Amino acid sequence: MGCNGSVLLTEPHSAESDLPTRAGSSSDLKRVDSRYSTSSGASELSAQQSVRHHTRLDKLKELDAATKVPFILVELRGCGHRDGYVEVCGKDEYGVYMALDHWLENTWKCKLLEDGAKVKKDQPVPFCDRFYRWEEFLTEGSDGTSNMGLATMQLVDFMCNTLCWTLGVINGGNVGQNGEFREQQVIFKAPHPMNMVASHMMVELRSAGYIEVCGTDRKELDVLHFHLIEEYGATPVPGHEKFCHRFYKCGANVFKERGKEGENNVGLLTVKLCDTIVEMLPGWSLVTMNGGNYGEAGMHREQQLVFRCDHHPLREAPHLMVEMREIGYIEICGRDEDAIYKKLTDWLINTWYCKETAKRDDDFCDKKLKWPSKDFMEAAAELTAFFHELGWQLQVCSQGTVKIRGRDDCREQQMLFRPGASGHGVVEPHLFFELYTGEGDEDLYKMGHVTQTLANQFVRVKQVGDCKAAMAELTMFLSDYLGGERVANSPEGFLQFATDCFLSRGFCDNNLGAWTMRFCDFMVDRLGWSFVVCNVCNLGLAGQIREQQLVFRFDGERREVPIVKFDNQALCWTKFPGLTLPDYWKCEEVIRLRKVYATSACEPREINALQSMFDHTFKRVLTRDRVFEFQLGHAEEMPYRLEVVHAFRSEHAELYRRFAEVSDPYTGGTPIKAKTTEAPEGGYLANRLRPGEALLAHGTNPSSAMGILKTGFALNHAGKTTGTMFGFGIYLAECVSKSDEYARDDQGGTYPGLMAMLICRCLVGKPYVVTEAGDHIAEAKAGGYNCVVGDREQKVGTYKEFIFFDERQVYPEYTVIYRRQYDQDKVPNLMRQNTKGTTGRNWQVQLEKGWANVPADVSYKLTKAEQDGVPRLDIEINDVTYTFDFTVMKQTNLSTAKARSIRPPMRR
Repeated sequence: MGCNGSVLLTEPHSAESDLPTRAGSSSDLKRVDSRYSTSSGASELSAQQSVRHHTRLDKLKELDAATKVPFILVELRGCGHRDGYVEVCGKDEYGVYMALDHWLENTWKCKLLEDGAKVKKDQPVPFCDRFYRWEEFLTEGSDGTSNMGLATMQLVDFMCNTLCWTLGVINGGNVGQNGEFREQQVIFKAPHPMNMVASHMMVELRSAGYIEVCGTDRKELDVLHFHLIEEYGATPVPGHEKFCHRFYKCGANVFKERGKEGENNVGLLTVKLCDTIVEMLPGWSLVTMNGGNYGEAGMHREQQLVFRCDHHPLREAPHLMVEMREIGYIEICGRDEDAIYKKLTDWLINTWYCKETAKRDDDFCDKKLKWPSKDFMEAAAELTAFFHELGWQLQVCSQGTVKIRGRDDCREQQMLFRPGASGHGVVEPHLFFELYTGEGDEDLYKMGHVTQTLANQFVRVKQVGDCKAAMAELTMFLSDYLGGERVANSPEGFLQFATDCFLSRGFCDNNLGAWTMRFCDFMVDRLGWSFVVCNVCNLGLAGQIREQQLVFRFDGERREVPIVKFDNQALCWTKFPGLTLPDYWKCEEVIRLRKVYATSACEPREINALQSMFDHTFKRVLTRDRVFEFQLGHAEEMPYRLEVVHAFRSEHAELYRRFAEVSDPYTGGTPIKAKTTEAPEGGYLANRLRPGEALLAHGTNPSSAMGILKTGFALNHAGKTTGTMFGFGIYLAECVSKSDEYARDDQGGTYPGLMAMLICRCLVGKPYVVTEAGDHIAEAKAGGYNCVVGDREQKVGTYKEFIFFDERQVYPEYTVIYRRQYDQDKVPNLMRQNTKGTTGRNWQVQLEKGWANVPADVSYKLTKAEQDGVPRLDIEINDVTYTFDFTVMKQTNLSTAKARSIRPPMRR
């Protein structure tokens, strides 16, 4: 729909250049005046329009069918004491709707009001996939006290710890003339095994003088308890357990507010608390942040901070908050790491024409500048590009509106950055989206049963870095699924699409959540981008005008996810008489054949044995299959150690029965003893093996690893992602450093830096040992061998690989979640080894003794510069500046003028 409310009737188009465009008007581009009021351009949805919207929802099923990495949004809406609703949007994957339905009905006593999938085309267009009545929402008093935070964390615990989905974002706001309706969006990403054991904790800072804490891990809650008492003068107050797990009243002057411009110190307290959490609780990091104004006519500020024990790769790196305030200020809070304050201040003054303010003893932030405010999405994108060029990464952001100087919609946006995620001078591609639902008719808003098509609705796109590769498919998505028409004269630097997909009923009901989830599915699953953040801004006198900001980041070429075959296994009890299942299995339902499989978190003794096995079989030997992983501050081509974070064991009756079919008859002894059996503390696992068996490793990503535990390996998919050097089969290794070459984390920013390795119980039996590449499978089968062993360790000093051509011989028993440690000061002395071999992926410089690799991070920069067509590049190495000239392939030391030849990596 355009700004005058007319319906767009264009057919879908598949390329950006083919899209119909329309001339933009001032209201298309600026959205002033009208965005803060209702519009006569809105209209009640006609019968013909209703059919078009139903048809559009049917088309979304095509997108859902192709989506492998889905998102789910659960929106909690509190309208008053014991008056609430729950909406669910997103693809129904892994049986999540049935499980969530059962939990909502039994735990929160919810009642299903509408199933979007069952709505007929002659009925009102559904705004979500499931809609529930929720009478467990509780409020108390006039200071904003409610159980929204506690309910949110109950939902998070269920979705994450029970269903293994991954918490992505929590954001919300208030709706209604007096902000009396509370809304909370909780977005989950595709399942990840670490969610089975990862704890979450919410800390809510309330400027009314309180701190609320929700979490289930008592140890961490107790650590935080004593910190709050010592640093915040907090007093624990019992009796609030129906609103949160722990409630504290803070000492005087902890929370500060001043004047009529909404000044407060919540941002400063937020950063200090984030830095404290990551330092005093090792492995914990901030997942999401949600700020808002609640209670007493919106005069008080609240900040919800959710932390998770996820072993984030940035670990103890500090946080820096930049808060943009439409009233005309920018506030900065956090540690002055790497002189970031001067760099940022200079940039703000020179780029945005900001002016420094005088320092005050009672300042509520660490730095404050006057700012001629600008478009917030443009500002957020430019600020992100600035920080990324300095090696900082956007972690979370939150936006909202406050009532200042008589203005009901004075915007504020908090952006939190951390250093160490990328190299200096590298701006990772980002896409910022703004989904503006448009304005409705005031009379129609009051008619809660009437569906209206909103006026002036559109989607804006702002690019950071080089996003060309994604834009063609993205434009097609906007056209084909949202009916978007590109506005011909969009503002410089933006792409703007007019659309008619957003609908509303009453002040609260709308279909923004459903479209938000499909954006996430498309960007992450289809294009391979990482989801960064999503935050909603409620505009208008009653907050009924919605604006959703979405941010995605491109972290590298989309990686193939190993294929997992469909889990259609069933137990046939007639095949099990006489079979003895392992005596260390614990699931009684599996042991009694009432259940096919069970997966459980490993005990500490098993984890210690796995770490010993990892340490013993880790060799710092490079091969061409290792891909350089950028690590700020480290120039290593491979880590010094693989640190086990957690592990999960599978008890699978059917897969074990098949394994026993081939293992039980074997009587040929153990011709080859795998290195995994020699680990000092690995005997706890190795002693379970029988003659001819070995524990071998297979690198993959966490989600695929858990899938393989459930279904076993698919031989018909072997080699699809990693190749087949010795023939067609399932490839495993005795050294984890070899399998690590193929391991990765899950896509989409889910638990970044946590890789996965399967440890499989295998029948090696009588192996056919070869040292040269080639297809040796047929020879092995003809000779009666059980597997092929590609012994490149004997030939060139690298590794042995084990190739199996019978799925039954490989029983996937453990998924090990681990991280790579590149800091030699943090590993045992015995593991501080120099690398051997070469990947062939590094740039090299010719020294007197021959060719040598340049530091890996330098090689990374040289490759990128060459790809970008840069003829010369200056790089500082150990305080010395070198010029690399690609036209003559020379490196010149600018201090000594010494020039040396360079050569690029070997090309495959």
